[in-house]
Amino acid sequence: MNKKICPFCGSKQLYIVSKTSLKCSLCKKKYSLKKLETDLKCIEYFCNDISARECAKFLDFNYKTVQDRYMDFRKLLLLYSEKQYISNHSDFTEYDEYYFLPKNKRGQVKYLFESIGILGQVYDEMVYTILLPDQFSHLRKKSLVNNEVNFAYLKEYSKYLNRYKIVHYEKFDSKIIRFWVFLEEKLLHFKGISRKNFSFYLKEYEFKFNHSKEEQKKILWQSWIAIKNKGYL
Repeated sequence: MNKKICPFCGSKQLYIVSKTSLKCSLCKKKYSLKKLETDLKCIEYFCNDISARECAKFLDFNYKTVQDRYMDFRKLLLLYSEKQYISNHSDFTEYDEYYFLPKNKRGQVKYLFESIGILGQVYDEMVYTILLPDQFSHLRKKSLVNNEVNFAYLKEYSKYLNRYKIVHYEKFDSKIIRFWVFLEEKLLHFKGISRKNFSFYLKEYEFKFNHSKEEQKKILWQSWIAIKNKGYL
């Protein structure tokens, strides 16, 4: 970040407002250089897969503050991904359906129906993902599992899922398959991700798979500045 240039409009017409703040004469934006530098450091840690807890320790910040900032980044990446999809939705050349489930839950009837379906697509060497509708919600009911007849059915169905749907890619190689492997490796570092927040983590690693570290930092920084300029943060 160039300290002599306004990060919001690119103007060099800056003047000091206080010990901690600058103001741009052109766009009239007032900002704290220190806070923006901290934002940039958070982005660098995020793009380098440094956990929110470690980032908070390095920056001497409150963990919850950094955790919330990381989630803000993920939300921005979801918006970025949607914009890319709108621009390229007619150019997809490859598709694959995949069901994510942590390795420690595979092979067990009570967990298999927690699988999250994902559709992977490729355009211009980029991977784009869409969460599929939750087709197993009705099968997670306790009443079904407690009934012996239903349990037998669920057990057989779970065998089918485990064999044909969940992680069945060892013998193939494609852009999407490499992404599934990448996604699994990255999500292993988290103790648990709720179904509600899964899409944010999915889009984070879709973004990181598609872009180099330098590209990630540049795109995320530009998105961060744009959203702050609109007053949303």
